[in-house]
Amino acid sequence: MTAVGIVDAVACGLVYYVVASGLTLILGSLRVLTLAHGSAYLAGTSLAWRLHADTLAGYLAALGAAIPTGIALGAVGAALTWPLRRHGHLAQALATLGLSLIAAQMFAAATGGGWLPATPPPPLDTTVSIAGARYPAYRLLFIAAALLIALILWATMSRTTAGLTVRAVADDPAMAASIGIRPALVHTIVFAAGTVLAVLAGVLAAPIVPGGPGTDEQMLVMSLLIVVLGGAGDLRGAFVAALVTGAVTTIGVITAPAVAPFLLFAVLVAVVAIRPSGLGSRRWA
Repeated sequence: MTAVGIVDAVACGLVYYVVASGLTLILGSLRVLTLAHGSAYLAGTSLAWRLHADTLAGYLAALGAAIPTGIALGAVGAALTWPLRRHGHLAQALATLGLSLIAAQMFAAATGGGWLPATPPPPLDTTVSIAGARYPAYRLLFIAAALLIALILWATMSRTTAGLTVRAVADDPAMAASIGIRPALVHTIVFAAGTVLAVLAGVLAAPIVPGGPGTDEQMLVMSLLIVVLGGAGDLRGAFVAALVTGAVTTIGVITAPAVAPFLLFAVLVAVVAIRPSGLGSRRWA
């Protein structure tokens, strides 16, 4: 693979990681399986389109709007799934599937159901030279932003009191409640944080994976695949799984486009057969 191909594989994997990290956070700490996660990415691409993120002012506005939008969407998801926590993943999946179907219809009504054009703002809409080939500079910026997000998320979950609180609720909510922690509040905050990550990914990655029919499903499937490959709730495992996913996807498209869609599932089967716990080593590592 060429240098450009390697960078492209990393960029592809990190797009999926930023989205999947939110799902990893929600599933690992709340034991909630949400099938509306891809809709949050679609909401981010819609923000980029509506606020004209092809201009610098619009781009910054879209990034700012991603946070309250993600919080609002996450609060809805948390309110819907909190009463279902005792009924298992199936009830949660069905309820959030309904949310995703509603979101898809709202997206189609608001945009006409077409693909949303997305280009980086002028200062970033340029190319750089990598091993003698021209490469979009925005993708390099996205890689840097995604690595920063990954570092902040890992540090928050493993090195702060907030992360310790989330882990306590995840491991023993009854004991956490007995020392004054409110599990319902933690549920809402974590759900909102995971959703913010997906919406933010939609804004940042819109020029790479634009919003359109089926984008929400694509992001949901890739996120679920990364969660399984990495080990449910394992942020480090999800990061490794995302890079593997990006590499397999890129190599498959270049070398064997006809079978590329099936290569990822072959990797998934192999990993599950050899290492059922996933590529990670510890849940919050």
